[in-house]
Amino acid sequence: MDAILDASPPKLTLIAHENITERKRLEVALQTMATTDDLTGLANRRHFLARLTEEQARLQRQGNQRAVVLMLDLDYFKSGNDRFGHAAGDMALQHCAALMQNSVRKIDQVGRIGGEEFAILLSGADQATAQIFAERLRQKIMDTPVVYKGHAIPITVSVGIAALTTQDVTIDTVLSRADAALYRAKAEGRNRMALADA
Repeated sequence: MDAILDASPPKLTLIAHENITERKRLEVALQTMATTDDLTGLANRRHFLARLTEEQARLQRQGNQRAVVLMLDLDYFKSGNDRFGHAAGDMALQHCAALMQNSVRKIDQVGRIGGEEFAILLSGADQATAQIFAERLRQKIMDTPVVYKGHAIPITVSVGIAALTTQDVTIDTVLSRADAALYRAKAEGRNRMALADA
């Protein structure tokens, strides 16, 4: 009888279990979709610009650091697209994107800015290093044509190079200088690089 009187109500423990694996997978997929170019797998324009903004802030804080922006454009892309078709054009974009991505360090950023235009941020690099890098990349792209339906499609790129400086008030400043250098390279005959005016 004492046991019945002294018995307290049974304690219940409620354990809730939820598998969040699927939710995490979806979050990663959404993040990837928001930051990655579907066709090339490179950073999309928005993500590249965000990374460039971070780099500019780092330079403003640390002052003595360096970085360079390269703007690259596939030469005669539209005429190649018209001649061989959009599938060949897509293949050319993917091919060049892979060559660019495989040429940079982990601290650098490659992005597809739009159409056949790409940008590369070389963190910690000076203009001389960027010139050597750009020439090697230009040569590599030129030396490796895309093979589509038995046709070797030659690809060349024009490159504009601009150093990111602490005087660049916004990232638009350095992008404009790199873009102007790119168009100068195109005007001078394409398949070459040009340095931005200081």
